[in-house]
Amino acid sequence: MATKGGKIAIMPTAKTSLPSCLNVGILWGHGSIASTAAAAVDALRAMNMLAAMRPGGAQPVVRWFWLRMPQERDATPPPVPGADLGPEALDVVVIPGWLVPTGPQLREISQRYSQHFGAMLRGHLQRGGLVAALFNGSSLLAHCGLLAGRKAALPWVFAPSIVLQSSESGAKTADVAEVIWQRERTWQRDGALWTTASLQDTPAAMLDLLAQTPAAELAQAASHALLFDPQRQLTATTAMETPTGHPLAAGALEQARRWLQDHRNEPYSLQATARAAATSPRTLLRWFAQVHGETPQDYLHRLRMAQAQALLQTTYLTVDDVAQQCGYNDTGSFRKVFTRVAGVTPGAYRQRFKLRTSRKQWLGRQGLSGDDGPV
Repeated sequence: MATKGGKIAIMPTAKTSLPSCLNVGILWGHGSIASTAAAAVDALRAMNMLAAMRPGGAQPVVRWFWLRMPQERDATPPPVPGADLGPEALDVVVIPGWLVPTGPQLREISQRYSQHFGAMLRGHLQRGGLVAALFNGSSLLAHCGLLAGRKAALPWVFAPSIVLQSSESGAKTADVAEVIWQRERTWQRDGALWTTASLQDTPAAMLDLLAQTPAAELAQAASHALLFDPQRQLTATTAMETPTGHPLAAGALEQARRWLQDHRNEPYSLQATARAAATSPRTLLRWFAQVHGETPQDYLHRLRMAQAQALLQTTYLTVDDVAQQCGYNDTGSFRKVFTRVAGVTPGAYRQRFKLRTSRKQWLGRQGLSGDDGPV
């Protein structure tokens, strides 16, 4: 692997041979998120498994090592194979993030880790290495000044803290560029950096990163096996999804579901949904009942309720406003449907499951403008 013009350049490998072994370092310590670390390792294990199935593939194509601070040698990694790093040069560094409740605590951890790993991360990137910062692991990159001017997917609960850390680090280095938060992206690649907004995006981001290495072919094969692909899913499950045996049922249902998803905030029309599925309303109702055990309208209600629950958890919108945003002109009807689906009223749901807290608490700063709000 080499750099060219500041970008990663992958050295070509012969198609008849497996790539040489990649070395992946995974930061680990007290409070590290086990699920992201384990998911990253599982992506690597899948590549080794696929490599072993090929001629001449007895040896692993990727190895991983735990990177721990001296004072945290007693931190037990997840129950997956691995070893502490020796003299090996790393091709990839993974930051699995930390399980913490607030932004100030995340900043404190990032500051501590930056003192030990900051120089290593900067040198790693300068040498053309790749980095995956999973979930709030991007906080460490921000603290080290490595997110300035870069696009990044950030977890919404920690995004203000991470953006603030990036700005503060940029001020110290006279780098005025700020991190560019990609609010609509679940994971993001920018050059040699990969960031994710949630725990579940770890496999996709990791396999995309590994697809930029000499083991790209194996990473692509692993992604086909591990990641959700709508077309493969539809093709592989057509027979199971069509108890009537009708070859058009699966495709029609997929089109109907997509139509309802894309138009969930609009007034419901069985006729319009059937037209989108290229079938008759009566046939669509029959297929929906056979496959989903419900009507298209019931399916639409569930889509809308999922949106309503997210709004009630993360915003200060009134119940009337939530109803309007979810496609209900009548708040009474919205309350009735919500209570039937969720088992509680919208107000009770908000009190029980709200994910909002004080902006001051998350950022750990005083004198910020604005009232409490979701961050």
